[in-house]
Amino acid sequence: MLTLQEAQTGRLCKETKIASSNIYNILDSLIKKGLVNFRIQNNIKVFMSSNPEVLNDLFLEKQKSIETERQQIQSLVKKLKTQKIQEEPQSNYKYYEGISGIKGMWHEINSQLNKNSEERIYGAKKEGYKMLVGFYNEHHKIRNKLDVKAKILFPIEDKELADKRKDKNTEVKFNSLKNEAEWGVVDDVVYIQHNLTKNPRGFLIKDKVFSETFKQVFEQIWKTAKSS
Repeated sequence: MLTLQEAQTGRLCKETKIASSNIYNILDSLIKKGLVNFRIQNNIKVFMSSNPEVLNDLFLEKQKSIETERQQIQSLVKKLKTQKIQEEPQSNYKYYEGISGIKGMWHEINSQLNKNSEERIYGAKKEGYKMLVGFYNEHHKIRNKLDVKAKILFPIEDKELADKRKDKNTEVKFNSLKNEAEWGVVDDVVYIQHNLTKNPRGFLIKDKVFSETFKQVFEQIWKTAKSS
């Protein structure tokens, strides 16, 4: 799937020699683990692989009991990252499901960061991101290592976390945020995620027109947001 970038079940069955009667059960299992995502095109599901780093997260949870398997997975991830892929599809957007899926989305974002990147984050209600604070900390470590600048809008009631997030690469402002979904823009990528549910979900859209539109919206809100 990484090589194909995207495919319908017919082509997957042909490439993998998996019977059509089994392919949906396998894909459903991979989606739940955050390894595969999909989009709907003309009422037909088109499947895509997630960033290989998701494999690390699945096995780190069982690190004590399956250390040997974890090392094998790391070797597999390294191999997958060097795999030659076909041309990127014109419509590049992905749907992620579950905590592992959301983490996979952020691995995708992290892999695209570079020293010229800019990040704008429109937060959600305090409860909307608390469950992933630890994972976000890792994201910001990567961002700061690359000196990536960020603007973050926090809910007014969460000044404690906002103060911890401030550094030379980060500007923080506050607004009355009642929304449950968080969104943000990193270069030409837009993400939207909803964590306040038993089954978190998110979208990642790589589209310059959409990203520029969201940047303009963010900057308009940023102008009127409170700095303390």
